[in-house]
Amino acid sequence: MITKTETLEKHTEEKALAAYDFYKMLAKDSFVLMYMGIFDDELTSILMDINDAGKFEMKSSRKKISFLIAECFQNIVRHSDEENKAAIGFNIPEMFLLRNRKAMHHLVTTNIVRNADRAKLTESIDHLKSLSKEKLKELYIDVFTNGKPSDRGGAGLGLIEMARRSGTAPTYKFEALGNNFANFFFQVNVLPSTFEGAVTENETTIQPALNIYDKMTEQKVVLLQKGDFSKEAIMPLISLFENNLALKAEDVVVMKKVITLLVEMLENIRDHAKQMNGFREGIFYVAEKSAGKYEINTGNFIPVSQSLILKERLDSISKLMDKKKKENKKSAKLSDGEKFNPSVGLAEICKNSSGKLIYDFRPIGHSLSFFSLKVNL
Repeated sequence: MITKTETLEKHTEEKALAAYDFYKMLAKDSFVLMYMGIFDDELTSILMDINDAGKFEMKSSRKKISFLIAECFQNIVRHSDEENKAAIGFNIPEMFLLRNRKAMHHLVTTNIVRNADRAKLTESIDHLKSLSKEKLKELYIDVFTNGKPSDRGGAGLGLIEMARRSGTAPTYKFEALGNNFANFFFQVNVLPSTFEGAVTENETTIQPALNIYDKMTEQKVVLLQKGDFSKEAIMPLISLFENNLALKAEDVVVMKKVITLLVEMLENIRDHAKQMNGFREGIFYVAEKSAGKYEINTGNFIPVSQSLILKERLDSISKLMDKKKKENKKSAKLSDGEKFNPSVGLAEICKNSSGKLIYDFRPIGHSLSFFSLKVNL
């Protein structure tokens, strides 16, 4: 007798779509938000809205995280050097990354710096790492009173306050870019207020952030989120990407289509992802493959029984929409079907995308499947 899982396996490509690969890479993180693109002050408030909407942390930690988000983001805006980028000879994206792993949060930023500035940055951060909470407070008061970086380490108020608020020392790394420049990775490690004991080097290592950065730049990803996709979390995520398109002065028609696809695909996760432990967990990312050409990917868990229905729907919608497009009609009326019926949203996705829908079902055990969907625009 052929099982439902075996049926799905026959319909699944040997290699799953990239959404599944990214999900596995970030499996131990309960929440991940990564943004690469143009940075301005407007994005700070949007990121704080995402933080406020998230279910990945205790409410008592949100005020601290919001402050650190603002400070990290302003660090990018404040120190972004277009002349440095031009001097290197090619465009290197700056990154903001927020991760939640176990009880610890990690906020990561990147900046291009001159090699001549590396020694000063290293001295400042290493000095902060050597200080106790009491000494950090004294240093903060000293710098605040004098209005300039202290002679004892040279760190500014923002850097000192991040070290104070986070509860543990930041970590960092420089990656050489050539032409006397380096990519400066800076990670703030945020401990919960209830934390007791010592922090291990493994818990604060910056290497996972470097791996994420390399993978995302390789795939030209500009925005990624893994976590709970509630209604409250979706709206600021859309605003974040919409603002990115506006800053790039993207064509209005392209903007409208990309945002429409984004909304439909995020709502598809919200409405149909399997709820586990009170969360509708999924992963979503947007890649800009070339100027004005975007690829949107989503992935989430659904029951195997719904996978079979969904696959039949997707197959029929794809065929129907292909036929309608050839007839130059804008939409297709779909008949009602099973209780699990995401047809309308999927039809909108198909209508607004260029090319065919690409989808994949990866069986996870006997009861669940990981559903990946990719569209191009």
